[in-house]
Amino acid sequence: MNFWKAIKKNDFQTLKLLIEKGIDINSKKTYNKTALHYACQYNSIEIIKYLIEKGIEINAKTYHNETALHYAFKYNSSLEIIEYLISKGLDPNAKNYHNETALHFACKYNSSLEIIEYLISKGLDPNAKTFINETNIHLVCENENTKSSIEIIKYLISKGIDINAKTNQNKTALHYIFQKNPSFEIIQCLIENGIEINAKTHENETALHFVCKYNSFEMIRYLIEKGADINAKTNRNQTALHFCCQYELKSEIIEYLISKGADPNAKTDEDETPLHICCQNESLRTIQILIEKGADPNSTAKYKETPIHIACQKNYFEIIKYLIEKGANVKAKANGNQTTLHYACQNKNASTQVIKYLLQKGIDINSKTYGSKTALHVACQSSSNKIIKLLIENGADINCQDFDGITPLSLSIQNSNLKLTKLLLMNDANILKLRKQEITNQIILLFSQIYSFNEDLHNLLYSNDNFADLQIKSKDYSKFQVHKLILLARFDNNETNLQKFINICNQKPKKEIEIALNFLYTGFPNFSQFQKKIDKKNQNQNQNQNQNPKKTKTKRKSFNQKILKQKQKEELIKENEMEMENFFKEIGFDSKWIELKKGRKGIIKDFDKLYQDDSKKDFRIIIDEKEIKAHKLILILRSDLFKGMFQLNVNDSSNQVHDYSRKSFETINQLIYFLYHDKFNNEKEILKKIKKEEFEELKDYYQLNPNSIIDLFLMKEN
Repeated sequence: MNFWKAIKKNDFQTLKLLIEKGIDINSKKTYNKTALHYACQYNSIEIIKYLIEKGIEINAKTYHNETALHYAFKYNSSLEIIEYLISKGLDPNAKNYHNETALHFACKYNSSLEIIEYLISKGLDPNAKTFINETNIHLVCENENTKSSIEIIKYLISKGIDINAKTNQNKTALHYIFQKNPSFEIIQCLIENGIEINAKTHENETALHFVCKYNSFEMIRYLIEKGADINAKTNRNQTALHFCCQYELKSEIIEYLISKGADPNAKTDEDETPLHICCQNESLRTIQILIEKGADPNSTAKYKETPIHIACQKNYFEIIKYLIEKGANVKAKANGNQTTLHYACQNKNASTQVIKYLLQKGIDINSKTYGSKTALHVACQSSSNKIIKLLIENGADINCQDFDGITPLSLSIQNSNLKLTKLLLMNDANILKLRKQEITNQIILLFSQIYSFNEDLHNLLYSNDNFADLQIKSKDYSKFQVHKLILLARFDNNETNLQKFINICNQKPKKEIEIALNFLYTGFPNFSQFQKKIDKKNQNQNQNQNQNPKKTKTKRKSFNQKILKQKQKEELIKENEMEMENFFKEIGFDSKWIELKKGRKGIIKDFDKLYQDDSKKDFRIIIDEKEIKAHKLILILRSDLFKGMFQLNVNDSSNQVHDYSRKSFETINQLIYFLYHDKFNNEKEILKKIKKEEFEELKDYYQLNPNSIIDLFLMKEN
């Protein structure tokens, strides 16, 4: 056992043995505590005496400047230990970093009256102050031992302590009582011995303000009976009545204060009355008492809010109803011209009951703030969709723009609220009302929503004749890439928009058309020469395997990369240039395919991705005919889809166009899925069944949508 453990366990014999063997008796541990500090902490009189006899430094101090005597009081040592330490020269007037003496510690840590009497008999000053100007009477009032504290308070008073002494924050002992669990007996003791009942802290709070934080009718009544100023105000102009409402005290206390002269219409520095505060806490009974006693239901706070504004914001229906019954103006407007409806819509848990009631009472649903925001704007930022739906059903202007041009639709898009976007569009929200400077980012967000395959939202957006106009309106229209417009055209289900997109593309510089073609090029490679190159590659591989099987892997990889990345793709691009030029002329683009070095590199890069094997991080090698045919089928579908979008009769219904594009897109995606998951092992069968229109059997094989295949290939035959 070591030196410190011996003290902790009160093992005198071990400690004695260690000291006799030469251990440093004045060694220090954590926070510079010596063995004497530890001995006082564990109340071992035998060890304390032995350490002092062996010459330990008796007045040694810890990191916090505390002596062993401070520790003796902190850990409630006996009077015997206290007397012994002082008799051996330990200074009772020594102060720690907080300027606290042994007497301060005795009062602070609930020592007995006997010990305090002993310390004062040794000359300690009862009026000595700590670094924040606390006296011993302040510290006693924080104790929870009521009986002992009363005895000590009376004794300190008898020894001349200043009962009205104040700390740096101007707090007296009467204020200190309420910092923990207040004792009615101690309050009586202090007041009976002359403490100033209306003394104010640095925040101008009196004892009455402090006691109002507790639900004690007895204490409040006693202080008022003893002369407490019932309308005394803090630095924030709060009275005791404000405090009682804030801490939700019993309604009978509120009623008592008013009966004793408390002003029910007193205002804080923010012009809040007790009624405003009660409306924040849903204290209906207290509100009833306040109004019955003369509180003004239309009193305005700093920002012109009346109590009903607050009740609406908090969604307290019964309070709203009661206030209106008692004359509250439901149409009152707060700062910024906000109505009670604006406030009600701020709550994310807003109640339809509250909204309906306000509308029944004649509130203007389209009333605007000074920033031109309606309740619908507020609801789109804060409330649930059911509240928004209720507002729309009751005539809210769905396309109203605020001062910055923001519409409810703008807010739904900014908040990525798909359900709300759908709701607004279904109720004729005008997408052209979106602000010019925000269109680009918002359209991107719309795309992410549309491509989540929400069919309803897809229909709503693309059936709108204004959708193409929205692109034209974009702030960076001049930089808008043509490939995005073409992509829009591919998935639009509105023939008017299709023609608009074509017209937009015709207005673009030729260079942008080339970029667009570059973007779409991977969907139209010509494999006419591809099979010959594959056959030749396979033949070379077989020869290499026969000659040197061990080196096949290295050579094959090098050869394959060279074929795929450099030769085949560039040749395929060249072969298709004429086909692409003819194709875009056919669909109405006034442009010419011009091969650009930069464009060709981009095409190669995109084409590489088509054959990228994610698991091996290497280029896939197309080595058998079935994969070639599988790719051909996918490319046929892509090509026909794109061509079909421009060839459909303008008299066709928008639904027919939409069904065609959606089903085609689904089919392409599923075919790609089967290919890259090695499920495309019957390419001959699928092609035969398509030719024979055996779509149900085909569905059994691959679980594809037969209607999408019918649409694609019937159109192709036509």
